Parts: sequence; structure tokens; C-alpha cells
Amino acid sequence: MFENTIYEFRKELENLGYCKTVIQNYPKYVQKLLEFTKESPCKTTQNHIREYYQYLQTKPNPKRTGTISQSHIKSILLAIRLFFEYLERLGKIKRNPYTLKVKSLVNNPRNILTQNEIQILYKTAQNLEETILLHLCYGCGLRRTEAQDLNIKDVNFEQKLLFVRRGKGKNRRVIPITEKITNDLQEYYKQSELYRNEKQEAFFITHQGNRIKGTTIYKTFKKLLKKAKINTSGATICLHSLRHSIATHLLENEMSIEMVRNFLGHQNLKTTQIYTRVNHLKLKQ
Repeated sequence: MFENTIYEFRKELENLGYCKTVIQNYPKYVQKLLEFTKESPCKTTQNHIREYYQYLQTKPNPKRTGTISQSHIKSILLAIRLFFEYLERLGKIKRNPYTLKVKSLVNNPRNILTQNEIQILYKTAQNLEETILLHLCYGCGLRRTEAQDLNIKDVNFEQKLLFVRRGKGKNRRVIPITEKITNDLQEYYKQSELYRNEKQEAFFITHQGNRIKGTTIYKTFKKLLKKAKINTSGATICLHSLRHSIATHLLENEMSIEMVRNFLGHQNLKTTQIYTRVNHLKLKQ
């Protein structure tokens, strides 16, 4: 009964330039809320949202033991808030029922690989696909969705430039790439032509000729990390750790934090500081 409203909300997210993950997931989060309340958006109240928040605190995690993470709950709540703000903006509801105030999560520093550990990963890579993954997510600092969305036209081999046309928040950026990365990307493109059809625009593709999915990129990295046998002392290393690692390594090699911000495509310098783990004195310098 509220499918049209959900569809319109999805289109709004697309128009605002949100990434594919948000566009796919946020409408689903809102739909789950409405299924829980069994009410239309117009009849949803503060109490409904509060009850749903309490339910989320006890919702089982389908992938592991325990409940869903607080960061996931935060994403769900953000989707709900954006949805009702959208309805209020269009005049479809008289009053926004979202008044929930949740304490901000403490941002724990990301686990970062050392430069030596990055070299071990590169040496462990057994094929060009694994090397390209490291080049894109470490050497170019791309997010998983940015690596997935990269098109052939976004890589300029002659000028040694990589273009992110639509990063997070609809930001665009240009990334200079080293001669080594350029050569490997060019070699990968030549080899991938064997299973690439003429209409395929994606740069990073599967052996079936399809655009590679973010989940495949993540699984490939986890397998590579396992093969490398890097001792992380129990710390969890994820694909996004590569992005944090390159940011820190660039600062360690005397690149200014403003340049690192541009490299990562951040709007706020504070976000870049969260991404790095170097001493405060160096940041001040």
C-alpha cells in the first residue's frame, strides 16, 4: 500500500547522488519499519519509531551470533530520518515523527596495515585480478563501490590519471597513478578483452564478462589476506582498511593532509583525520 512512496524515495536518493548501496538499502530499511508498525507513513508516530528502535536492539544478526551491530542500526535510523524528512519536505506529512535522539557511536580507529604488510599482500597476489584489486583499493584509495563502478573511460593510460566520476556524496575527483599501476591496469585491460563484449563499459569485470560486484571484490580481498598470513594480533582487517592504510602511508611520506583529503575525496578535513593514524604532532606540522 506504500510501495509508490518507497519507490519515489528511492528515486529521490538517486537524484541526490547517493551511492548504489544507499539507494538499494535505505528504501528496504524504511519498508521494514512500515511492515513492523503496520501503518502508513502518514500514521507513523514517534512511539512507533521508538518501539522499532527498541526492537532493533534485540534483532538477531543473520551472519553471526548476537544482535545486529550498532553501526547497522545507525544506518537504519538514518534511512528512516531521511525518509520522513523527504515526506515533510514534499508536504505529504504535516509533522515529522522522527524525534529519536541516539548517542553517537564512538569511532574506533580503523585497523591499518603497515607498508611492509602491504608489500606482502602484493607479493602474495597470484594473478593480475588480485593485483588490480590492491592497485584500486590501496594504490588509488578507491572505495569498494568506486572500484565496482569504475568504467573503461575513467582510466587515462596516456596521462596516468584515474577519474572517479561519482564518488560518495556525488563528489568527483582525479587521481594521479604511478607508472607501475598504469602498466598493470593497461595489461589487465588487454587481457580482459578476451572475455569482454563490445557493450561492456565496466573496467573491472569477471571472467564471464560482467561488471564485478562489490561482494566479489570483498571476498577476493579476504582470501588474499588469508593467503598472506599477516599476523594482525586478533585485529579485524577489512577491505576498507586498505583505504585507511594508504591515507596514513601518504602522510607518513610527508604528503600534506589537504592533499590526502583531495586524494580520498573527502569534503571535511576532520573525516580525513579519522582515516589516519599518525601522531598529532605530525598532523599539526
